[in-house]
Amino acid sequence: MKKQNSQDERVVAQRRKINSEAYGILMIVLLCSILVQQFLLNAPFKQYAVEFICFFGMSLYMIIRYMTLGLNIYGEGKRAKALPFVNSIVVGIVVTATNGVSNYIQYAEQYKEDGISYFIAVLAVTFISATVSCFVVMYSLSYLNKKKQAKIQKQLDEKEQDE
Repeated sequence: MKKQNSQDERVVAQRRKINSEAYGILMIVLLCSILVQQFLLNAPFKQYAVEFICFFGMSLYMIIRYMTLGLNIYGEGKRAKALPFVNSIVVGIVVTATNGVSNYIQYAEQYKEDGISYFIAVLAVTFISATVSCFVVMYSLSYLNKKKQAKIQKQLDEKEQDE
């Protein structure tokens, strides 16, 4: 017979919380690494391909796992409803900032000739495009997630009625 170590639930919960925080930090660092290499260093894709694959692969894995299990992607409560909008704004700002810096570095002379208003217009279009496209994707994922949750709830209700 194997000896099983019993662990305090509080200790297990704390370890899971630490692992979750570490995962979040790692994902942020991977994303920053991708953005810096792509926009500021103008590195070829093969230089940051591993970070790209890891970041987007794990993001996709998490979304798929959450949706297949019927868990809320954004959590519970009022804050969860605003999260797709807030995340879309943050993504719009990050994409606009990185794209603006890299474009200004690359095309500084052209912007001096065309004027600062042209540069601001490019940034505005970038911000709006990034924000709207990110919101559409996040809202679509939220909609699909809710449909999956309703399907799971219906199956559980049917199972409960049969018993």
